[in-house]
Amino acid sequence: MREIPWDRRAGIVEVRDRIWSYVSPASQPEIPGLLTAAALLKWPAAEALRLGELQFLLCEEVGDFLSSLPTLLRQLPTASARAEQRAPERLDGPVVWNRTHSLRGITGNPHVFVTAPAERVYQTPENELLVHVLDAVVRTANNIGWTGKVGKKIAAQRVRARRDTAIMHQSNQVLSGITRVEPSPRSVAQVRSGRHRDRSRAVLRAYDRLVPLVEQVDKVAIREAIEQAGLVTSVESTLFELLVTFRVIDSLQKIGWKMKPFYVFKGKVQSNGAHDDGRQISLWYQSTPPALGAASAYKQVLRAHSFTNVHELRPDLSLHWRDASGQDRWLLIECKLGEQGATAARRALVDMLAYRRAFNSALAAAGQPFGLGVAWGAGLTPAVQEEVVLCTPDTLGQAVEQIVL
Repeated sequence: MREIPWDRRAGIVEVRDRIWSYVSPASQPEIPGLLTAAALLKWPAAEALRLGELQFLLCEEVGDFLSSLPTLLRQLPTASARAEQRAPERLDGPVVWNRTHSLRGITGNPHVFVTAPAERVYQTPENELLVHVLDAVVRTANNIGWTGKVGKKIAAQRVRARRDTAIMHQSNQVLSGITRVEPSPRSVAQVRSGRHRDRSRAVLRAYDRLVPLVEQVDKVAIREAIEQAGLVTSVESTLFELLVTFRVIDSLQKIGWKMKPFYVFKGKVQSNGAHDDGRQISLWYQSTPPALGAASAYKQVLRAHSFTNVHELRPDLSLHWRDASGQDRWLLIECKLGEQGATAARRALVDMLAYRRAFNSALAAAGQPFGLGVAWGAGLTPAVQEEVVLCTPDTLGQAVEQIVL
């Protein structure tokens, strides 16, 4: 078995290119398909619906907007407003003579003046749009409640940093005094075509990301969020598991199994298929098939000792079918990624033997082999006569084609 370095960037590119082929037609992204894709990336449904918000917070446009704020705050557009003032023998601005004559007639004071001095105000469409985007950054970061899990720390740090930057600028005296007004198509168009449009470019670009990702939840934009935020923040093991999953399905298709797209049913990500000869096959991704979990020795022992929150052992992939002779078959697949390929293969074997004992009541009557361990590396030839088979991605197809007959 040869050790080869793991290329995260290449893994992201391959998953991004292929994931929609196993979920829904690429040209018709629908919300169920989007949620299934997110589930494949191990994003719970509630978090998946917020992937657009996460993508907004992480996008380049928001970063540019926040970086440009110090300059923008020094050059905020202003407008002139005239507030009427009444004062005897004092001129603070242009005299409004019709109002002055009227007031003198009412008061009998020939020395009173009504003036309309110009005041500089910041309640302009450009500034209203700026504070709208700024508030959206803070609100979205607070709503998402995303502090980052293992493997997602860099993205989480960026979210927190951008939220903190936005909060700091919210406290600016001028910005805090601007009345919050929801941008309208007319006011946004006014900013785009106004004399301050170049200065407002960063604000407009961030707003153009805010609308489809957060305010209107556009399906195409959410798909982009899954491809970017969902993939980029995924841990290495998840990417490897997906690459193995795609190659397993490719191998099944090659030997006559027609697999349907993945779907989520009762929290489990599944796919079903049929062979050219009419036999059926079921595939579960990162979830325990009901037939295995129903009589699990692992779960039984924990419950006997009054453990709470008992979770079932969960293979990365599970296949159930009947072979050509009509025998009931199971194949549990475990994916292991590590710097030492041989160590990863041994870890997969240990997990498989644990599954064998935990699910003994279901696996005892099934044919052999029951387990397939896939370790990152190359050149590991599968010994399909054993009850547990070990392989590497380059020999995975060979193993699947010899086992799933």
